[in-house]
Amino acid sequence: MRALVVDDEPDEAALLGTHLRRAGCEVTFATSAEQVLADASLLDVQIAFVDLRLPGMGGWELVEHLRRLRPGLRIVVASVLDEHDYPAADARLPKPFTGEAVQRALREAGSEPDGAARA
Repeated sequence: MRALVVDDEPDEAALLGTHLRRAGCEVTFATSAEQVLADASLLDVQIAFVDLRLPGMGGWELVEHLRRLRPGLRIVVASVLDEHDYPAADARLPKPFTGEAVQRALREAGSEPDGAARA
């Protein structure tokens, strides 16, 4: 499974990428919503993990764009903000997160890779 991580914090993105690779995902990274919207190849994924606090266009707006551009794309919102502030998504991943929480988000989004370790 191919996953996109959209996060401007290098440490957070790297940690999420590590957990996703351990779950069997191939991971692509973007640091802004504008980067995602400018490069169509970044949307060749089955699931996107979107941070809400991005520079420029925020994660809320990006989620709306992704819903229009890729209606079947599974979206996981990952953020330090309160969960009640999250936009509608297939799953939520509050920060800080653990590998188990990433696995749970994959399951909730209906996108757990084949052969992924169960939490």
